Order: sequence, then structure tokens, then C-alpha cells
Amino acid sequence: MSSVIRWSPISDLMSLHSAMDRLFGDTFGLPGQSRTVGAVGEGYLPLDVYQTDREWVIRAAVPGIDPGAVEVTFDGGQINIKGEIKPPANTQPEHYWLRENFYGKFSRQVTLPEDALGEQAKAEFLNGMLILRLPKAQPARPKSVKIPISGGTGTNSEPKQLETPGRK
Repeated sequence: MSSVIRWSPISDLMSLHSAMDRLFGDTFGLPGQSRTVGAVGEGYLPLDVYQTDREWVIRAAVPGIDPGAVEVTFDGGQINIKGEIKPPANTQPEHYWLRENFYGKFSRQVTLPEDALGEQAKAEFLNGMLILRLPKAQPARPKSVKIPISGGTGTNSEPKQLETPGRK
């Protein structure tokens, strides 16, 4: 008996993309600057990742999925999104005339810049979109502090004039 292995061109392209990122990162010495994107298994979850002045936003299209079937974690500067999209009940693959929607397990990893505060991330489902918001670390602002001045107390309120040598 032989087994059939389903070919996934997206997985092959993503592993080539990751290999090229590593090659250029190692060659040009840009550690930490690469944008890591990974596809695991059969499913590929398309993402939008953008920033505003105060936060990083990740949007993932997950139509028809139960929010409880998605797991989102932050570990070492990396967001991991895992889940499974179930096909409609009582459907058989041989009955499809056209099938473009993906059903099955998916997993994505995205490495964000160091200013992303993953511990304060918030996630919500809105109209079939998973939206993650990660606040940015705000740069320290200079604080105005009054500095006390210490000095000796004198009896004169007038400052003394310094004498220059050779003058009297």
C-alpha cells in the first residue's frame, strides 16, 4: 500500500522565504532586523502587520472560526497564532464543484521589534478578523526636576570681588 502526500506550494515558498531571510541576515550582519514569517503544516494564515504611533496591530482573516478554537501566545518577542478551521458539517470532498476556502489546522509566527509589549497585548474577533493590539514601549521623557543649591552662608549679602594679582 502506498501513501499519498499532499503537496503544499505555500509551505515550500515560505520555507524558501525563511532561508533567504537567514542568508541575507547572516551575510549583511542584520541580527534582529529580519521579519520572520512562518507557515507550519497545511494551512497558511494571511496576516496584515502594521504600526501606529502607540501600538503594533496584527490582523488575521479567520472566517467562520470559533474564537475558542484559536490560541495566541507571545514568547520572546514572537507572536504565535494557532487554530483550526472546521469544514461545514455534512460535506464530502467529492461533492465540491469548486473549493477555494481552506479547512484544517493553521499556525503562524511573527517576530516583532523590541518595542512591542507582548505582555500587554489584547486580542478581539471582529467580523471574521482576529485583531491583536500590542502597545509600543514609549521612550522615556525628560523630567524637569528642581535641583537644590547648597553653599556657605556669609554675613554680607554682596558677593566679594576677586582680587587680581598686581593690582591694588
